[in-house]
Amino acid sequence: MKTPLTTLPRFANLMFRAALKRDNITQLPPTFDDFPKQPLSFAPARLLDSSIEQFHAVTGWRAKHLHPCYLHVVSFPMHLMLMLQKDFPFALLGLVHINNEIIQYRPVQASEACVFRCHFKDMKSHAKGIVFSIVTDVHVDGELCWSSVSSNLYRSTRFSAMNKESTPANEATTGLEGSAQSKQMWQLHPGLGRDYARASGDFNPIHLSKLSARLFGFKHAIAHGMWSKSRCLSALEQIDQDLFIQPFNTQVQFIKPAMLPGRVVFSQYEATHSKAGDIGAIDEVNSKEVSENTQERAMKFSLKNQDTGAPHLSGKVQSL
Repeated sequence: MKTPLTTLPRFANLMFRAALKRDNITQLPPTFDDFPKQPLSFAPARLLDSSIEQFHAVTGWRAKHLHPCYLHVVSFPMHLMLMLQKDFPFALLGLVHINNEIIQYRPVQASEACVFRCHFKDMKSHAKGIVFSIVTDVHVDGELCWSSVSSNLYRSTRFSAMNKESTPANEATTGLEGSAQSKQMWQLHPGLGRDYARASGDFNPIHLSKLSARLFGFKHAIAHGMWSKSRCLSALEQIDQDLFIQPFNTQVQFIKPAMLPGRVVFSQYEATHSKAGDIGAIDEVNSKEVSENTQERAMKFSLKNQDTGAPHLSGKVQSL
């Protein structure tokens, strides 16, 4: 393992390099053996209070500890750095973030010294191309506190023809049943993408304005998927604060982008889940023990377009 980085490149530089990155596929279809093997590690001197405050404000987070998605924001430049390595097989433009899973073993405070570690996990066939995942672990004083798996779709008609029997990852269900408990309507204002960019540091042009989004094939700017997930978790935390101070897993499938401006409906369901130890993909990555309770608290949620009912995301939060 190399010495952890203490600073990361500027996001603008990473995006410029991402725009120039081209496919580097040495065999068809590519395999996981084609992916870079060296993980990246990052140990910042401290997390920036101003960035944290902005992120909490734009996502509506009220708890004193860090938003569970904030650590993803910090690690995202590392994801780009992994994918910008010469032997990474895919171009970055056009990649689609289709799934995000987080396990938080305990709340993380802004003052704590976090060490981030990112690496590629696997590659799977998909009806529309190929899906690969990036794992991020966060340790504090040697203790694993937080983990995530972000899955990205590389769209390709060449590979989709080989994968006709594959199930699209973003059409997966949460596997929970329950009755609707509450609904909220949210108005997404035109500048939301820019507000989130300033808070997260992720200045992807498709989120910033109608004009910049059109350059990449969108008629309007679209809300960032991780803003949508973050805002949903903030709403759930206001419903049940206790769920977010104990170990939990949260999974989200991103389905269709939310256009800016727009109106969306957040729906929350409560359910119980009785299969002990079923915590999703990350339990294959980390061996940290979780609760053996046979009945666990869970909340299912969705975000849909208010006018058309089109789904933007679906997900769940489950105690461990």
